[in-house]
Amino acid sequence: MLRPCNVLALFLAASVLFPACSEKLSRRTGLADRELFSGGEQNLARKKHGNAVEYFRGLLERYPNSPLAPRAQLMLADAYMENGDEAEAEVAFDDFLRLYPANDNVPYALSRKGELLFRQVRDPRRDQTKTREAIRAYTLLLEKSPSGPYATSASARITELRNRLAEHEAQVVKHYLARKQYPSAETRATRAIAEYPGTQALPSLLALLAESLEREGKPAEAAEVRKSLSEKFPEFGAKNP
Repeated sequence: MLRPCNVLALFLAASVLFPACSEKLSRRTGLADRELFSGGEQNLARKKHGNAVEYFRGLLERYPNSPLAPRAQLMLADAYMENGDEAEAEVAFDDFLRLYPANDNVPYALSRKGELLFRQVRDPRRDQTKTREAIRAYTLLLEKSPSGPYATSASARITELRNRLAEHEAQVVKHYLARKQYPSAETRATRAIAEYPGTQALPSLLALLAESLEREGKPAEAAEVRKSLSEKFPEFGAKNP
């Protein structure tokens, strides 16, 4: 059995042998770019995202012209994203896209940025700024890599997000109808139908347009819309929007 003094001696020896274990990365000025990158990569693999951020930021600050800088910038964005730091992650992805527009990983960065924004999309009754930003990211991805590995998922996301915008428009039309602002409801519904023709929310928008016309005293026009609704979407029938 070790005596207390011997245990203390072993502890002190260990602290001398491994000072870097508790030392902040900012104080370790002798690390090369490859060491910093490796440290960030290992921490990211272990899901220690905060530590990974420190290593990747350290590399970018100390070696901005390193060949590893593009990968470090992208992995920094990934680390922020996985750590739940949404604002920092978006900035980091934008920095990568701005600094390295010809990099082979641009499609991946756009896919990840789109996913980051997609996670922040709000209920159709709320503001849809993030929805539109996500659509822009995925659209740019398809422009740069129309047949790449992320194209299929990007197209599916755009379809889903466009339907979210159409549902938002339907909520706005309902808001106008509830307040008896019938001309505004008609205008908004007409515009939404033209802008989102292939979405799942289209039947609801048509029904809302018909209701708006009826409330305005335009029965003939309302009947035409309801006829179109029943022809295009017979399953929708006479359901309320």
